[in-house]
Formats: sequence, structure tokens, C-alpha cells
Amino acid sequence: MNKVILDPTHIRQQAIEDELLVDHSALAEKAGFLTGVAVTKAVYLGVIGLSSKNVDDHQLLFLQVCSAQTKIALTDYKQWQRIRFYYPMPTSDGFFIPKEVVIKCDVNHPFVTIMLASEEGSQLFL
Repeated sequence: MNKVILDPTHIRQQAIEDELLVDHSALAEKAGFLTGVAVTKAVYLGVIGLSSKNVDDHQLLFLQVCSAQTKIALTDYKQWQRIRFYYPMPTSDGFFIPKEVVIKCDVNHPFVTIMLASEEGSQLFL
């Protein structure tokens, strides 16, 4: 019987190329992450909203909050594989609505994937 071995690095790269995930590793490093970070397309579009302001500023602030949440979860709860919190996503009418965000850390590989709670359990945990 042949065994199929999936390489998570290759699968993740394919998801980025297919635009299912947006690689934010360089920006995430500035925010305090020590690993590669990708966000889902829904998170990416939700964070920037319809703003004409600098997209990187919005993403950096979001990633700084995610980094802080990860440090709190690790320090206080010793839980770092799945972290949940609410982030105020901008709406089209200029207001903010809190959306539940999930940060998933891969146990065996240095990857972090950030998604909306509604996307959890999908193929996007790569």
C-alpha cells in the first residue's frame, strides 16, 4: 500500500497562490510574531473594510492585537494552539462590529493562520 505524505509547507504555499490565504509574514514580524503568518481573505478584507487609508496600517494594528492575544493566551492559559477573541471590523456605514477571530498555531510547523470563527473547521487551517 502506498502512503501519501502531505507537505504542509507546500499546501500552505498553494493556498497563498490560490488566494485562499494572504501571507503577512513580513508585516507580522513587525507586529511581534516569530513565525510565518497568513490570514484568510475574509479577515484581510474585513480588517481593511472600505477604507482609503493605508492598508498596511490597518493590517499592522490587527496583527499587533493578534500577537498580544497570543502572548496573553500562552502566558496566562498555556493555550496557544487555538486562540479566540473579538476584533472590531469596520462596516460600510463607518461603524464597527465585533467579529470573532481565531488564531490557529500549527504544533509541528512554524505557521500561524488567522481566520474568522465562521471559517474555522474549513480547509483554511494550513
